[in-house]
Amino acid sequence: MSHFISPLWQSLSTGQWVLLILMLIAAISPYIASYRHKTSLALATTISILLVYVVQTLTWLIWWMGFGWHDPLIALIAYPSQVFHAGEWHRFISAAWVHSQRDITHVLGNALIIALVGVPLEQRLGGKRFMIAYILGAFAGNLAWCLANLGDVVFGLGASGAAFGLLGVYLACWPRDEIEFPLILIRRWPVQLIALLYFGMEIARAWSVYGLSQPSDVAHVAHLAGFLACYAIARPLAKGGLIQPDVDDGGPTASGLADAGRSYKKKGMGNVDSNPWEGSEFPLSKKAKNTLEKLRKEGDELETREAWLEKLSEQATCPICESDLELKGEAGHHYLSCKEHISHFSWP
Repeated sequence: MSHFISPLWQSLSTGQWVLLILMLIAAISPYIASYRHKTSLALATTISILLVYVVQTLTWLIWWMGFGWHDPLIALIAYPSQVFHAGEWHRFISAAWVHSQRDITHVLGNALIIALVGVPLEQRLGGKRFMIAYILGAFAGNLAWCLANLGDVVFGLGASGAAFGLLGVYLACWPRDEIEFPLILIRRWPVQLIALLYFGMEIARAWSVYGLSQPSDVAHVAHLAGFLACYAIARPLAKGGLIQPDVDDGGPTASGLADAGRSYKKKGMGNVDSNPWEGSEFPLSKKAKNTLEKLRKEGDELETREAWLEKLSEQATCPICESDLELKGEAGHHYLSCKEHISHFSWP
């Protein structure tokens, strides 16, 4: 199988492989913890890139102490030649977990956006859609960087494309949300102000580099590509998420992801105003009618809706065949169904 491995991978020493495995563990472990404890994926991502940076610092210390190991990060960052000629497509994604050792603000700036913008965005999108947006921003940013530098011996690294992608999604779907962010003062600012300020500043910086030929080692094209790609797919991505686009409620609160999910589930509860038993051969008994009225008056919360529907299932029968009813579904979408013939009855 050695012919499937590029010369760059083959040149890594045992020590470099050990460091790469440590980086992989550092990158993945926060996501495992997030899955087990049902916590925020945005925070897991923030911790992940910071832990990888710690391992990066370890590799630098090993080199500084004179061990002579070449940096194993060369196997992860976005080299155009290695991506397109060696087919190392993983670099479009892996480069987003690697940051500059010469400038700690590189990783801290990205971590700031991923945490402060990513957490409330995740409360809108949901965890899976948040990760799709993050990966897409990273992929689009590194792809644009590689295409813009074909034939050059340069490389791209960092989560900036992904971070700008999160700003693009948030701007496209919930621009009037207000989130905590340090713009001069640490306070709640409108998302549209934060996103447009970052995007506008990046256009100005890109113009100074590409238009005015000022020297820079910052991948401005990657930042802009991540933002634009995620902005373009944001609204289709958000459909079916926890909160639908354009909801204007001021933004997520400290109640967190659980409350956002609860709010979304409540919106999916069926309408109980109708009475399918009225006019049928098997109408409701007086007791069941009282339960139906209580369901209508008090069933606007997930728990009370489930409780009254369960009670109604014990008192009512199928209006088509008079078979017993059973409660089905899950939180936010409980309904009554005919036990004998599912096609006869499903309500609400």
